[in-house]
Amino acid sequence: MLKNNRSGHYYTNQLWFSDAYQELSMSARDLLHILISELRWSWMRKGRKKEKRWTNNGNVSCTGAEFKEITGACASTYQSARNQLIKVGFIKITHRGGEHRGDRSRYRVLIDKTAMGGFNERWTQYPKENWEHEVPKTKKQLIGKKTQWKKGQCGRKL
Repeated sequence: MLKNNRSGHYYTNQLWFSDAYQELSMSARDLLHILISELRWSWMRKGRKKEKRWTNNGNVSCTGAEFKEITGACASTYQSARNQLIKVGFIKITHRGGEHRGDRSRYRVLIDKTAMGGFNERWTQYPKENWEHEVPKTKKQLIGKKTQWKKGQCGRKL
């Protein structure tokens, strides 16, 4: 049960047999396909030729709850799948959500030449270069920091 089951996408052999795609887990491949199914395209004129262009690339999203509903996987599987896709260069975060209710993260899918705003297939450079530094880190939890045991304490009352 995809979010939009009326569309499809052709994966080139270059993408399918790439080191980046082959390293992905099955859940990461599922998430990539879900994000691709969110893309919408239209025909744009470039001189005399018409080109197919993604119009909403950079605004596609899939929350952990939607991923769980579609695949049956848990929240940590969603996060590791998303982190894998960022690391190998298939997606890039354009907006990090979670600031308020209804604020979801949005992504740019970097799989082919028809990306609106330029050509970017950085997954082709994957084994030599990775984008692990772009994986979002959790914000530090400072609650209970003062009451934690210090090094050398055993918990017994003296």
